[in-house]
Amino acid sequence: MTPEELAASKERANKKRQLHRLWAGDSSLDEICDDLGMTEDEVLELALSLGLPARQEPEFFLPSPEEIRLECAKIRAGWSQMERESRRSAAWSARLDNATGHDT
Repeated sequence: MTPEELAASKERANKKRQLHRLWAGDSSLDEICDDLGMTEDEVLELALSLGLPARQEPEFFLPSPEEIRLECAKIRAGWSQMERESRRSAAWSARLDNATGHDT
């Protein structure tokens, strides 16, 4: 076996091991494709060749930036004036510490 063939064989073996791990995890098919650097068709073909079982896409909620802002506003609406001022002061001093390189 040439060095190139050996390297290709190792790469295939690594992809197979990685696919086994990812397939059983909670990654989406798109995330698996990204992690392996393969197209969806390539991943599904490899999974089939390895005899991996059919899998359900994980259900997860990915909020939009607007939804995140709305939920943050709801939380802040419940703060007292004292808590609001305390949090604002803490955030301001943290920004100053980051800008100057000092630890808090």
